[in-house]
Amino acid sequence: MSDIECNEDTENFRKSELQLSQTNQQMAVLSAVDKEITRNNSIIFSTISNDTVQIDQQFTRLKTWISEIKSEDCKSELAALLCPLFCRLYLEMLRGGHRQSVAKFFKRHQGLFVSGEHSRELVEELACIYSNQDIDSSPTVKVFRSCKYRLHLSPSSMAALQKYLAQHGHVVILQVLQNWFDFEIGGTMRLEDEEEEEEEEEGEGEEEENYCRDSIVTGTNEKVGCSHKASDSEVELQELQDVIQLVREGPPSPCPLLLYTIMNSDNNVGCGYTWGAVDVLAAGLGSEVRLWGLTQNKMFSTPNPNISQVHLACDVSASQELSRPESNTVSLRGHSGPVQGIAQFPDGLLVSVSHDTTMRAWNKDDLSCAAVYRGHNYPIWCVDVSTLGLYVATGSHDRTARLWSLDRTFPLRIFAGHNQDVEAVQFHPNSSYLATGSTDKTVRLWAVNDAKLVRVLPGHKGGIQALSFSPDGKYIASAGEDKRVRVWDLAAGTMLLELKGHTHTVSGLSWSRDSECVASCGLDGAVRVWNIRSRPGSLSSVSYSSDLIAAYTTECISLLSVQYSQSNTLVCVGVT
Repeated sequence: MSDIECNEDTENFRKSELQLSQTNQQMAVLSAVDKEITRNNSIIFSTISNDTVQIDQQFTRLKTWISEIKSEDCKSELAALLCPLFCRLYLEMLRGGHRQSVAKFFKRHQGLFVSGEHSRELVEELACIYSNQDIDSSPTVKVFRSCKYRLHLSPSSMAALQKYLAQHGHVVILQVLQNWFDFEIGGTMRLEDEEEEEEEEEGEGEEEENYCRDSIVTGTNEKVGCSHKASDSEVELQELQDVIQLVREGPPSPCPLLLYTIMNSDNNVGCGYTWGAVDVLAAGLGSEVRLWGLTQNKMFSTPNPNISQVHLACDVSASQELSRPESNTVSLRGHSGPVQGIAQFPDGLLVSVSHDTTMRAWNKDDLSCAAVYRGHNYPIWCVDVSTLGLYVATGSHDRTARLWSLDRTFPLRIFAGHNQDVEAVQFHPNSSYLATGSTDKTVRLWAVNDAKLVRVLPGHKGGIQALSFSPDGKYIASAGEDKRVRVWDLAAGTMLLELKGHTHTVSGLSWSRDSECVASCGLDGAVRVWNIRSRPGSLSSVSYSSDLIAAYTTECISLLSVQYSQSNTLVCVGVT
């Protein structure tokens, strides 16, 4: 029986003991490692050359949805997406050799873009493109195909688009948006009242300025008052800037630690995680996924009555369930082997991986298993979800990592190259790259689009159990059985820091939201927070004690994961 408790102050879990085998804002890839390229081992998945009718239907559906949006501001912003998306789909279908389908697609939708000057010129240029040779000979089209399209959206427009794609997004539309669009999220749209207030403030500022100017012209003493005002403001601003500079140059203050402890009386806890809002704790207890609600409100609804259930000896009766203090708890059963990893999608959907070689998706609304994904040949150790929830990555004892989309029960890519188990996977913040860590003591960085290997980071003296990208996309931290945390510069492919202090395997890593601190936890029951901000660009690999800004000692046998929450609080899951 397992229980959970929360401690505000603060199972020995090693996969190798299963005896299966002992053995982004700046992403400048200077050169590929040619001898490690594994394009021949990858599965390139695309439906653009197979189903042009489906593409046409999905574009029409998106166009109709945008036209039915009630907010005019949101509609106008999202309407700007249609022209570049139309042109991109047109060129890709033409590349696939579907000339007749392309002609119908163009004729059906070209009327949308006659009003805008820029879109009209581009569409008129496409009207003269009939073959691949025409694509290569047109400078305008050639430039369009080689660049990303930048689109400015308000937060509300971006949220509406993400909701639509989550419900109705087709894999082709998602691929095009992921590869060829750069979305910039601006400020929220202002209301008319706010604009009027700003105009009034501007008017008052102009009157004050005119008053001061008139005073200076007439030679009255009022000009002295104006100059004193400006002088006082400048002094206050300079003092504020000095304080800000001192805070930036000084060491960051340690954040509070929130520790959730799982009572592991049965010695069967394989993993434990919390996510951004810290409203749910998920853990793998044997072959089941156990969820605990961490808020006062009831988190889980009654299971769907249409789902058939077989009561087991371990199940409790309804009366017993009501009398239990942990009523905000639920178990998800379906795996036939120990659960090794759990991840959460932005919409709350959970995925779990297991020793039984499968990945399962769980619907949080009715607590049912939404799908089972098969592809690995051996136990799966780890799982991660991309930033926007478009892809899932898994790592396995079969020495490969695989890329999945929830609407396909087979893998879209296979990342092959490690010569031992893949025990850690992590998506880059821009979702274009995937990092994998293995018991072969290397970290590898792959391009998601074509499964091409772009970086190999050797240097660890033991298997790698944890990976974490910095939120700004510049660095990656790795750690594992050698008890050390290494920080790597992704652009240069070199190690910046080697952080020592743990006395056992490091099992979890997490970066602060400002990318200045990295937290680590391990099987020694300790949490350490390291400062990397003060280091210059060219760093020595030697670690110094001044790097450590906080160390927390817990009474846990081992710590399973560590995570910075949305409020920048450090949240940790441990086992006693």
